[in-house]
Amino acid sequence: MFDMWQRIEREVMSAKVQARATAVAHERKIERRRNPKSNWSHSRQVLKEICALVTYRHRGPCDTDDGEAYLSAALPWLIEKNEGFEAEDLQERITRWVKVVCPLLNSEAIRLCLTEARRRNERRCLWWTAQRLGDLLCLTIKERERLRITRLRPAGMTTRQFTAYQRSRKAWSAKARRAAKGSKPHEQSAAQLKPWDALRISRSRYYQMKKQGALPGQLRDRETHSSQPGTKYLQPDTPQSHTSEQTVPGPARKARPRHRVGAIGPSPGARTRVVSANPPRALPLPEEGIFEHPDLLGDSGDWRQLGALFTSYEGGVLPPDLAQAVREAQRVRLMTQKALADCVGVSRPQLANALRGRFGLGRRAATSLMEWLMRGRVTTRDLG
Repeated sequence: MFDMWQRIEREVMSAKVQARATAVAHERKIERRRNPKSNWSHSRQVLKEICALVTYRHRGPCDTDDGEAYLSAALPWLIEKNEGFEAEDLQERITRWVKVVCPLLNSEAIRLCLTEARRRNERRCLWWTAQRLGDLLCLTIKERERLRITRLRPAGMTTRQFTAYQRSRKAWSAKARRAAKGSKPHEQSAAQLKPWDALRISRSRYYQMKKQGALPGQLRDRETHSSQPGTKYLQPDTPQSHTSEQTVPGPARKARPRHRVGAIGPSPGARTRVVSANPPRALPLPEEGIFEHPDLLGDSGDWRQLGALFTSYEGGVLPPDLAQAVREAQRVRLMTQKALADCVGVSRPQLANALRGRFGLGRRAATSLMEWLMRGRVTTRDLG
């Protein structure tokens, strides 16, 4: 138990030591970065921006009755700059600043502003926030951007609106910086223009052709305008031509139409496959018929003729007897279901569904199936 508490105490102490070391390193970094000869501070920056706003609005010192609002906004930073409320000549120093910025204010107005500042300080709300300063001075976005003010926010903005405003300003600055370096704007990028849609190719194919130099614009730029137009790239492809110089091939294959029938026809969306040039060769059926092996109860087997009652089938759902005859013929001819599907011209899953009665077959597939089923017969001796 004591060992556990000692281990926890060591972990806490190590965390405190690490936090203290991080804080000391941060302070040293700030001290190295700060210019020792400069006495610039946050208060001086705020006062500078307020004076710049007064000069921009009034073309010099404030000559209207807005001087009291400017003094109220600048008073917390004037007090901090002049060593706080405890300074003996605080009002005299503030009066000197007022004579430069707002010369129309008298000593009585200055005293009233100081009294109000002391009351706010007692309530611990002496300092103005950046948004409160902007609202007090009615700062506009145009004035803020024109004077490059950073310590005051535009008037009437919420936190979410100001965040969106900062984000748009940052995006505009990045765009201007990229344009100065000669980069292409995002509006003119390939991701926005999508040139592969105009060429009717995929995006990956577009970049592949661009890498090979096979785009129409790249082929056109190889010929100079002053020379006689060449016919090299107008000729059909030859095996001797380079891969990157060949013309753009057309579509790989044309889309085949989908064969759809009614409820008793093939499955929805089923595609009739083209029979290959060399389909598997089916063995002929025996003339005597199919011999059924005896079952476990001792019943003797018998021969059964195939293909005599199914010549009228032209498509749709296979009758159970016809499906059984197809399975028996497939077994006698030693063919797999995939080979039978290739002979009929359908896919293997489509043939399996047709034999189970789930879907039907179209006319072309039904004709191929009946031709395969009624193909020439031989005797069982020939099957050997």
